[in-house]
Amino acid sequence: MTVMAMERPVPAGEIPRDRCQAQRVLIVEEHELLQAGLRAVLHGEPWVASCLGVSTADLAWQVARRYQPQLVLVSTSLPGRAGLGLCREFHAQMPHVRVVLMSAEGRVSAALGLVNGAVAALPKQMPTAALVASVKRVAEGGRVFPKDTGPLPVQLSKRELDVLQHLVSGQSNPEMALSLNLSRHTVKQHTSAVYRKLGVRNRAQAASRAQELGLVA
Repeated sequence: MTVMAMERPVPAGEIPRDRCQAQRVLIVEEHELLQAGLRAVLHGEPWVASCLGVSTADLAWQVARRYQPQLVLVSTSLPGRAGLGLCREFHAQMPHVRVVLMSAEGRVSAALGLVNGAVAALPKQMPTAALVASVKRVAEGGRVFPKDTGPLPVQLSKRELDVLQHLVSGQSNPEMALSLNLSRHTVKQHTSAVYRKLGVRNRAQAASRAQELGLVA
């Protein structure tokens, strides 16, 4: 297992000048150059004690259990929509970890982030200074989501959102039933509820509407 790490020694007697305690950070990013850039930028911050980097969700979970990070940056474009799944896994298994979703495909809504257990959603194209400031705000206990995300007209349950995400990825009802460990009848009920709440009649319209509302990454 290859783990890219950076660690900054803290001089004895050094007293932090801000509210943010030294953080162990884990970056889960499939693109090695971007991962290295994020590590280099965060490593230079006085509130970052160490910064690890991995490229897959499986490695991320192994590293997290060993090194116990306090802050995790997760790419939403990990293969197989694993980014959102990893976010939910941290929320369920290590609820003390603060997860930041990083997206290159457009904004991630507060609704999508929160229902998956994230406390922030940031575009990968953010200017470096703004990104660092946002991540530090999360480390201090804050939440950071797109400014243009207000109360959404559509309120989906967590299970309905799961169904929507699988629907948008192209899965059939039988495939969704298998993936979500639900009966086909239950999947059909959830799908009908999603259509009704989104005000659409079919899968293509549901996918388009979900993208407009930022309900899927």
